[in-house]
Amino acid sequence: MSIKNSLLWEKYRPKNIDDIILLPRIKSYFENGINKNYIFYGHYGTGKTSLARILIGRYSKDKAFLEINSSLYTSIDVLRSEVEKFCKTQPILETEDPIKYIFLDEFERVSSQYQDALKAFIETYHKNVRFILTTNHINKISDGIKSRFTSIDFDCQNSQEEKLLKQEFYKKITNVVSPKEEINISKDDLVNIINKKFPDFRGMFVELQNFKDTGELYSIQSNVSNKLKLDLYNILYDKSQDYEKIYHFLMSNFGPDKIDIIIRLLGKNFVDWSIQEKRENIDKLFELNYILSAYSSKLETNTDPIILGMTIIGKFRDILIEK
Repeated sequence: MSIKNSLLWEKYRPKNIDDIILLPRIKSYFENGINKNYIFYGHYGTGKTSLARILIGRYSKDKAFLEINSSLYTSIDVLRSEVEKFCKTQPILETEDPIKYIFLDEFERVSSQYQDALKAFIETYHKNVRFILTTNHINKISDGIKSRFTSIDFDCQNSQEEKLLKQEFYKKITNVVSPKEEINISKDDLVNIINKKFPDFRGMFVELQNFKDTGELYSIQSNVSNKLKLDLYNILYDKSQDYEKIYHFLMSNFGPDKIDIIIRLLGKNFVDWSIQEKRENIDKLFELNYILSAYSSKLETNTDPIILGMTIIGKFRDILIEK
């Protein structure tokens, strides 16, 4: 795909440390390059992969590196072939950096056996190989691996960090992307995109791409009729709806590709509707919000989307329907 026709989030993927939007506390780790093994963890779309690629020299071509997508190559055989072969390779030139770099992306997808075996590679090649792992789910990384790495959290720790990242993304769009792409977007619309998608920078670019292509902001309401939204909300209170009926409702009207829309509809949209129509249940919204937050993150894992949607609706019904 040519740069001209590439998607915005890929076209503007940063290629050096100065261009990437990062919190100062993260950038400070790499003022002198990579001197440890690192785990980058946190929400998807926050720059973990981009930073790893910059650090290993994927764009500068000044280092020997190996990059493996662990969601595609999960077999322990990858360690015995690709990784071990790379670790044993000697530098071609005397001036070449004696340290080599291995980047394992989406590392949470590999097995416990894979993780156990990797520990031996880290110990064996600790003098001349540095590893970077990225993951959205740090809890899926074994303690044995984590004890050998410095873990860096890419999620914001406070409101000041959140404000800083939002401001930096806003400046990048207004000063760089919009002029180059001739995108005439208002300040309010851009702020709306940033607030809706934060901290997912990639998601912000997808929304901006949609605006560039259509001239309209992505809207749940444009994809879901008001009747369908009300049907979904009424199901949460309707005792006559059994599992089979609800399952067919989800499959017929949303399907596995649109469960994310259901999750969004059960967020602020449902809160606003409940305040207007079901004020007697306002106190239950605290528990419903907790359920939605706890389960919505699972959409990015291997969970079946339909089963996830059914689970969330079931949890909501357990709270809203009087027994």
